Amino acid sequence: MIKKFEVIKKINLTPDVFEIHYKCNEKFDIKPGQFITFILPKIGGRAYSVLEQNENKTILIIKRVKKENWWRWGSIMLCDAEIWEIFDWVGPAGHFVLKEKDNNKLFLATWTGLVPLYNQIIAWLKRWDKSEYTLIFWVRTKQDIFYRENFEELAKKYSNFKYEIFLSREELEGTKKWYITDFLTEKNLKNIDETYICWAPVMVDSAIKILEKNKKENIYFEKY
Repeated sequence: MIKKFEVIKKINLTPDVFEIHYKCNEKFDIKPGQFITFILPKIGGRAYSVLEQNENKTILIIKRVKKENWWRWGSIMLCDAEIWEIFDWVGPAGHFVLKEKDNNKLFLATWTGLVPLYNQIIAWLKRWDKSEYTLIFWVRTKQDIFYRENFEELAKKYSNFKYEIFLSREELEGTKKWYITDFLTEKNLKNIDETYICWAPVMVDSAIKILEKNKKENIYFEKY
């Protein structure tokens, strides 16, 4: 069944990443990690993970790709939309959802691959169990970082949450250099029971290879 989204707010998180707030014409339930699919004129279906859903308000984070990437034209249409513009969509859907187990979880995210993982982290932290949750977030440069303040607030509120940010093209105080796969050492993985990964196929496959080498199971992923 096709539903309606109305743009009510847009925030520039970085030069090409937008937090977009929508008002929905009806309430819907969604599991942490699932996505919705926009039905865009002359483009067709384009799926995006949901960052937050509360009654009839839904928040997404979308990266606006370059125009020459014509197969991703939908992101331009959504990021350039005017306030009060309306879009058709269907869903939610997807099997990349948080498993209901009280154990130590590792989340590996790059760019907007953070979105479903952030939704999962928030949902699980609200349970106030004693398991540990670690987020490793990678982007290229400091201008690409977003939600760092949100991570700080979560770390202050929940003693069992910690995070690290990796930058591959420059150094910045409070961050690590290179890629999130550099975090996947035997020492860092020692107490990890469950891993969630989201982003490009190359990164996901590289992370899985290291995790399996360290005899880690319970690996869940989604490739963008």
